[in-house]
Amino acid sequence: MIWLYAFLTGLIGAAFLLVLGRRQHEQQRTRLQVNQELYEQRKLEIEQEQKDGLLTENAARRALLELDKRFISENSEVEQFDDRKVGKVIYLPAALILITTVVLYALFGGWKLQQQADEALAKLPELGRKVMSDDAAATTPAELSQFALGLRQKLMQAPNDPVPWLIYGRVMTVMQQPEQAIEAYEKSLALNPERSATIVSYAELLVNLGTDEHIARAGQLLAQLLQREPNNLEALSLIGLVAYQRGDYAQAISAWQLLTEQVADDSARTQALQAAIADAQGRLAQQQLQLTVVVELAPELATQVPDNATLFVYVRAVDGVPMPAAVVRQAVTEFPVTVTLSSADAMLPDYNLTNLNQWQVQARISLDEQIDREPGDIDASPVVVAAQSQTVELVIDSLVSE
Repeated sequence: MIWLYAFLTGLIGAAFLLVLGRRQHEQQRTRLQVNQELYEQRKLEIEQEQKDGLLTENAARRALLELDKRFISENSEVEQFDDRKVGKVIYLPAALILITTVVLYALFGGWKLQQQADEALAKLPELGRKVMSDDAAATTPAELSQFALGLRQKLMQAPNDPVPWLIYGRVMTVMQQPEQAIEAYEKSLALNPERSATIVSYAELLVNLGTDEHIARAGQLLAQLLQREPNNLEALSLIGLVAYQRGDYAQAISAWQLLTEQVADDSARTQALQAAIADAQGRLAQQQLQLTVVVELAPELATQVPDNATLFVYVRAVDGVPMPAAVVRQAVTEFPVTVTLSSADAMLPDYNLTNLNQWQVQARISLDEQIDREPGDIDASPVVVAAQSQTVELVIDSLVSE
């Protein structure tokens, strides 16, 4: 490969010499323009080599840094030349630049990187046996990186084989490169959409990433897999985890109970599943907590309620934390009014009725559509109850004067 790199560099250098030899500025490009174009061309080549797997991210960064330094240095020299002397001194510096470029590129550039890639490809079978063996934990980071490089070379030669893409996705997951792992899994699935191992590995990565978008994609893949393989153990485990993270504890319990039946002989896994099911059941019970509040208005204050007033019914902590754990807002209508509060009415996703041992239940008619207490609002005396599903009655009977 070295001759190819030298040849390409020579072509670039020759073009450089030809351009520099022309002095008619009104008809030809200036040396600075040529340098800029060559700089942009080489920059694109480096980016393409990184994309093709010929350069690692670090190697590409070093190459770009060296390119920047050379570009600044060359242009600084050009700007110091007197146009009247360019024709006399142009060829020797240009020839030196050409020779230096060829030598540096051969010694430190693509040839060395290509040699590393060839070595990685040659060692791919040996490294593959180690990485995918029971002793995979003994693989060093350097070996794993070399294995990944070898896989990239193989994928360049055989891009339509889904198995190397699957393996590359797993390696990128271990190397904590989720974007590259996702790209590899998607390519593997595009080539073979029904490979269970790819779906499970990909879904596990997406679940661990944990964003709403990733969780949704994992759920979609697992649902499709379970339609074909309803007893797939890994898919059942992951679909339960997806449901759990979404707050769908009933579905999580259902998936894990079905999985428990499939692994009845695995006592350790059964115990873990039973603990997860118990946790989901507890969260489901808390999620289903509801408080029914019947709100009355004292007759003597009926004339104090202005048109377009707003009714707030809410629950807060007994210790005086101002943030409501649940709140319902609605226009004032005829009393009595019945309102049902649950964790679905929380203002924050991580602070709701399930976080409190006692509920301080309050109601307020607000004049300015704000829950904060202001003069002219009408309050109910708060009622404190235990945190459990029940019905509470409130009477709005106090006009706020200050």
